[in-house]
Amino acid sequence: MEQTLECPSCSWTFIVLPWLNQIQDIPVADTSRTSMNSLNDSSSPASVSPHLGAVVLCGGQSSRLGIDKQELVFGGKTFLETIVTALEPVTKRILLVGNVDAGRHQLPESVSITQDQLVNKGPLEGIRVGLEALSSDCEYAFVSSCDVPLLTGALVEFLLCRIGDSDAIVPARGARKYGMTAIYRTRLHKAAKQRIEQNKLRVCDLAEGFDVTNIDAEELRVVDPELDTLTNINSADDYFRLLKRFDQQCPEKLLQRLLD
Repeated sequence: MEQTLECPSCSWTFIVLPWLNQIQDIPVADTSRTSMNSLNDSSSPASVSPHLGAVVLCGGQSSRLGIDKQELVFGGKTFLETIVTALEPVTKRILLVGNVDAGRHQLPESVSITQDQLVNKGPLEGIRVGLEALSSDCEYAFVSSCDVPLLTGALVEFLLCRIGDSDAIVPARGARKYGMTAIYRTRLHKAAKQRIEQNKLRVCDLAEGFDVTNIDAEELRVVDPELDTLTNINSADDYFRLLKRFDQQCPEKLLQRLLD
């Protein structure tokens, strides 16, 4: 049964469903592509924000995994397809930053791809490039990595409705800040450039010196009960646990690559 939540800070209402209910009809080990609108529909908001874009960081070496995280399969889709599916209903534009082989994914034509301009500067450079590219027509940008297949549109909208007048809203658990599951004003690309020039490359420090809302991760449970959006898939063991949790199997060809 659908559960609805009205945000205490605004008039928006969210539809919240457990992830298991969202994917229970997806065949186990089915490597065929599901509809781009299937996985996240039940937790997606009703309309696109005209002020919000999305930056998906597709860099990194995936050294613990051995293959590109974008290509992992969940629910019949690659991780990258799944994340784009979650973001498309709630954002005006989606920009992928990094090495993306578009031929390996089924992505909407509206999705753009770009590259870091400075090498060896880590994810902060990807964020800078993304914020600058979106700044012409988006006031805000949701920033995500490409290894969070349980991301939902409801979580993104929840953060947006809580940002208020702040320059950024960043989930936090104790001292840990989740700077790659956060919303930034796109004008912060200038601050990111300054940090990079000073070789201060930690993403969690990007919003320092600005008006940032650090939202307790526990508050996100109203739209993400298990805080799945904050869980990255960094290793083969992480991936196998994800599949086991949702009673899915790893496609044979992918399994061989992971075990090589």
